[in-house]
Amino acid sequence: MVWRRCVSGCTNKVLRLPKVLVTGASGYIGGRLVPTLAAAGAEVQTLIRDPALWLAAPQTVCDLCTIAPDALAAACRGAASVVHLAGEDEVLAARDPSAALGSTVVATERVAEACAAAGVRRLVYLSTVHVYGARIGEGATLSEEMRAEPRSAYAISRLASEHIVASRATGAYELVILRLTNSVGAPAHPSIDRWSLVANDLARQGAVQGSLRLRSAGVQWRDFVSLRDVCATIAAACGASGDSRLPPGTYNLGSGRPATVLALARLIQEAFAAQTGARPALEVPAAPPTPPRPYRVSVDRLAAHGVEMGLSLREAVDETVRFCLQHREEL
Repeated sequence: MVWRRCVSGCTNKVLRLPKVLVTGASGYIGGRLVPTLAAAGAEVQTLIRDPALWLAAPQTVCDLCTIAPDALAAACRGAASVVHLAGEDEVLAARDPSAALGSTVVATERVAEACAAAGVRRLVYLSTVHVYGARIGEGATLSEEMRAEPRSAYAISRLASEHIVASRATGAYELVILRLTNSVGAPAHPSIDRWSLVANDLARQGAVQGSLRLRSAGVQWRDFVSLRDVCATIAAACGASGDSRLPPGTYNLGSGRPATVLALARLIQEAFAAQTGARPALEVPAAPPTPPRPYRVSVDRLAAHGVEMGLSLREAVDETVRFCLQHREEL
């Protein structure tokens, strides 16, 4: 079987995965990844910091920075692949940079050492496109060959983690690094606190307040990618039977299509209009006289291995708005 075209589900054969261990499984991406892996036939085990009653998978509750090395290696033993998602997000990293740097890097080092000790075949590390940092500018094309120049504590911790998993990989495990852009999609549960993400924030505003407000003019460019496609790509990176595995390496994970935050907000307005019959008002500060030109995140390397994003931004927005409307009382 060759993993081709739409990663969100239009392959010609059923993907079957062996045991996969996911760290940070109760987060925004992890909560959606676990059922994706299970649907692909994987036996999923999870490592999480706090119990998540809604997560339908065996859970080991622990702090990756303090768990005994032998216990962590034991948790990894028997897993064909480990997906490492755990780490402080950009909000916490901005609030307490030194703590976020320390905990993220230490956790990654512990996981890499445990994978090597347990004989894990493949480690998949979810990094961020923000490692390009200063290279992200008007007219730029961000490719994996480009030198990373992170400028925030969040991006620095992720690039340091990339180096750590790479330094342990030689002779120990295959390594896939995915540099994620900006995922859009409904969280697995209302308690997942990622409402700081712009699409989630706007969808929640529309469901709870009936109107939308941007904090900026929305002229900044982003690469938005469906959360469903993100999870399907991670599943591909975990490796399936036969010839379907994504080869080891570093890949940008995005749509490859730039869009402004304002364009995203307009899509959210349209989604509310279609689902409720009422288009929420949108408050937007004045735009600068010369809006920036877009940059592009190259996803050619993934496409060369047959991995393409199958869900549009509009569909991802519709999913997010639907979730917020269904869970309005909990938000």
